[in-house]
Order: sequence, then C-alpha cells, then structure tokens
Amino acid sequence: MLVPAFALRHEKDFGIGDTEAVRQAITFCAEQKLGLLQLLPINETGADNSPYNAISSVALDPIYLSLTPEQVPGLLPQTLTEVFPDSVRAELQAGPVRYQRVKQLKLEVLSHAYVEFEAVDLHTGTDRAYEFQAFVESNMGWLPGYTLFRTLLNEYHGNALWHQWIPEHQNLEAAEIWLATAPEREELVRYRQFTAYVQWIAWRQWADVRDWADKNKVRLVGDIPFGISRYSADVWSERELFDLTWSGGAPPEPFFAGDEFLRRWGQNWGIPLYNWDAHRAQDFTWWRLRVKATSLIFHAFRIDHVLGFFRLYSFPWQPQENSAFADLTTTQAEEKTGGRLPHFIPREDEPEENAELNCADGEALLKMIQKAAGSTAVVAEDLGVVPKYVPPLLEKLGIPGFSIPQFLTDPETHEFTPREKMAEISIATWGTHDHAPLLVWYHDLTRRWHGPNGHEAWLELQRLMRFLGQNENEPPVLLTEKLHEAFLAALLESKSCWAIFVISDIFAVDWRFNQPGTATDENWSQRLDRPLSAYKQDAIIGPKLQFLREEIIKAQRAPE
Repeated sequence: MLVPAFALRHEKDFGIGDTEAVRQAITFCAEQKLGLLQLLPINETGADNSPYNAISSVALDPIYLSLTPEQVPGLLPQTLTEVFPDSVRAELQAGPVRYQRVKQLKLEVLSHAYVEFEAVDLHTGTDRAYEFQAFVESNMGWLPGYTLFRTLLNEYHGNALWHQWIPEHQNLEAAEIWLATAPEREELVRYRQFTAYVQWIAWRQWADVRDWADKNKVRLVGDIPFGISRYSADVWSERELFDLTWSGGAPPEPFFAGDEFLRRWGQNWGIPLYNWDAHRAQDFTWWRLRVKATSLIFHAFRIDHVLGFFRLYSFPWQPQENSAFADLTTTQAEEKTGGRLPHFIPREDEPEENAELNCADGEALLKMIQKAAGSTAVVAEDLGVVPKYVPPLLEKLGIPGFSIPQFLTDPETHEFTPREKMAEISIATWGTHDHAPLLVWYHDLTRRWHGPNGHEAWLELQRLMRFLGQNENEPPVLLTEKLHEAFLAALLESKSCWAIFVISDIFAVDWRFNQPGTATDENWSQRLDRPLSAYKQDAIIGPKLQFLREEIIKAQRAPE
C-alpha cells in the first residue's frame, strides 16, 4: 500500500500524519496482510511543501514528529495544551494539511522542550544527553552543514534563496567564519544546537517506526528523489558537487500534457545537475551517505526518476521563467537563451554510441547505489520517456522497475501485456502518486467512449476488459464493485514480484496526492478523512479491504 505520511490520521494528530500515524498504518497493513508500506520522501521540505524538493538529502522533516512527553525529551504536558489547545487542534485536523501553520506550531513546542532538555539533561549529563551527543558525533558528514543552513534560514524568515543572502552567508565555509565573530554568536549557536536536537528526536522516532515494522513483518519502502533542491543545505554547503547552470526536468510526454508549457517543453523541476566528476573524485561520499541514511529507516527504497542517472533532460532557464517560453518557437527560444535549448545532458541517446555511453554511466552509478544500500532493496521508478537500454539493464542488476498495465501494451496490436507475462523483476501497480486515481482514470476513459470520437476509447476499453477477464462487449460505464475487484486481483495474479496499490485505488476514491506541474498550497495536502483502522467498519470500504485481504492470501503474497 502506498500512502504519504502527511495523509495519515489518528485521533490526536496535529493536522498532519506523524510517526504515530505511521505506526498505526503498519499495524493496519499487518492486519490486512499487506507486506509493504510505501511512503513518499520524509526529508524536510521547503516552501513548496514538495517531498521531491527537500532542503536536505538526509535531514528529516520535523513536521512528522509525534509530540508526546514520552517521545520528545524535555516536553512538558502543559506546553502542548498551551500551544495546541483543543480549538487549534480541531481547526488543524479539519481539511487538508496547513503546512506553514502546523510546522510553526510544532517547532514552537519543540523549542520549549529543548529549553527543558537543555536545563535538565545537557547541564547535568544524563544518559539522554550522552545519546544526543553521540548522535551529533556520528552524523558529522551532513549535520554541521544542515544545522548552520537551517539556522540562517531562520534568520532570513524562511527565505531559502541563499544567493540573496549577504556574501558572508552564501556558503558553509564563509558562514562558519562569520559565525565565529558574529555579535549574536551565542544565540545563533544555541539555535543551531536546537536544530540538531530536533533531528535527534526525528531519527529516534523513525528508528522506533522501523522497529515496529520489523515486529509486524511489514517492510517499509522509502523514496530517494533523483534530484535535490537548488536551495538546499546540500547545494549551499557542497557547491562543487552540483552544476547550477542548468535546470533538470523531463521531456514532453503525452501522459502529462497539462498546460501549454508542459506540452511544448516538458517538466522543468528546477533541480541542479550533478557534477559527476566531483562526485567520483570523492568516491561518491554524498550519495553513499544519502543511501545509508535512508536504509536506517526503510527496508527498501524507490529511486525516483532513475532515468536521470543515464541522462537528464535539462533546461537553460529556471522554472520561474517558464511562462516567458511557453508560447515561443524553438528559434525564438534560442534567441532568448543565446542558442541553448532544452536537451539531454550529458548527451542525447543518438547515435547508438551515445546510448551505449549513457547506459554505461547509469550502470556504474546504480551499482554504486546498490553497494551503498547493502541489504536494503533498491527499486526504480522508470516511467516517462524510457530509453530501450534501461529495462534490460535494470533486470540485469536485479532492480525492479514499474509495470503499469495501461502502459505495457504491444506496439502493433495495443493489447495489454498478459498478467502472466509481466516481468517478474518488476512492481505491478495501476499508478503512482503522480497518476490520476484508478476511479478517475476509468471514468475518464468511459467518458471518452461516449464522446464525439469515442471509437479509440471503445477499443481501449475492450482491450482493458480482456486483460481483466471481463466481458469486453459490455464494459461498465462506472467503476462497479465487481470491476474494482477485478482491477485489484489482476495485479495480485501478475508475475511481478511486488504489487503496490495507492490507497486511493484500494478504496476506489478520487483522492490525489500530487498534481504534477503545480506548486500551490493545495498540492501535497490531501488527507484521509479518518484514521485507517476506522475504514474496516465502513459499509463500502470495509468489504473492499476484506476482499483484498482474501485475494492477497489466495495469491500467496501475504508476509510470512
């Protein structure tokens, strides 16, 4: 089951899913015989709230912390009631996630707890104080850069655009020199230690989540985005590892053809490119640290946009400039950029020699990641414009890619690949968090069937019904209970080693957690309407859960 941590609920949450909600989700999965629980990235996000645009490749987002005295050293019960009275809690629990307010209030609670922890533990040298110091010392590879960046980010009231900061603050080395003689040094150093304290608590809580998953025989699946935010602690502190002259993204493709810019140019994510020569010179220390940190919490992780390891579609302008290029011809765009157009870097896949070089680059990088992961399983999100050399290479390395039936069709007949012929080293799913929910996708297909040019949709419906083992001449207009069960059973009966369902598709609802290409407060904010355990008693969803549980057992996919 795939469900973002922010979407989960429990009765005492503070307007967003937290580590306690994830623990409850693990319990739910164990009861339902769901052996995998997939989350989106849990690293600290920036102003756009996107888990794929984090301000740190390692630091965990404090917004997911459970706030109880038992789980937060130094937290007093009265602090919670003062910062989160019942009226505020009820306000935040209603509707979508309000990131800015929730994070602000949680950090306020944590700051009060730190004052108490400082006075009681740090000043008297308790076991917890020694544990905190051990955490700091064992994370020197990333923690100093993050804590100073986070401290300066607080000074700039959340503005992470470090190129707008004063020169003394624009990189780690200069900022450390500045801090040594800053008039407010004591206050800044104390805040910096507070940010380390918050990370210590976060890693403690997620370690407990991992332990709970182990006890319940549920494997946690994490997510490592290919890119990192241009305005992250990583880029700020280790500038030499990144190429900031280009902006990474993805080429145009029919499936994500939203606005005119996406149709014409593709997706411009704004991520910097990697200076791979610099990474090699350091023996990929940054990547290995990132992978090992993820492996402390998760039993497996998905590499988002694995295609970027082979070649990355890159823009000569930043996302904030997209509107200026939306209606331009290629000639006009060249004139505006001095002759540069979006293209694959380091090279296109043609001629064949280029494809061989790109494949070799990707293979070397993926082997490095597998080695760093150790016993942690690596899976690859290999969707989009996929070079022909990627699927066989992933199979050779034993890295499962994604098998989405509606995308796995015969190029000539357009028939769906039969479930028994789907690749064993693959993950069967009807979609990721980026795709429309199954309910929406199916209803859109039937609407097109009844539209002015419905013949093509009718043929697709027939092919879908054949794949699902349903009557191809009488496809339902709506996603009926029987048809929904056929959708669930098809993946479980496939040859794929894993089958993953977005929670929206298990429940057959229209919840969507991401609208690709959008950067509004409404995105990444969809929440479940009740705690997971409550759905088992729901008159509509309860039977769906019971059916899925029985089918998992029948397909021999239940965890042992």
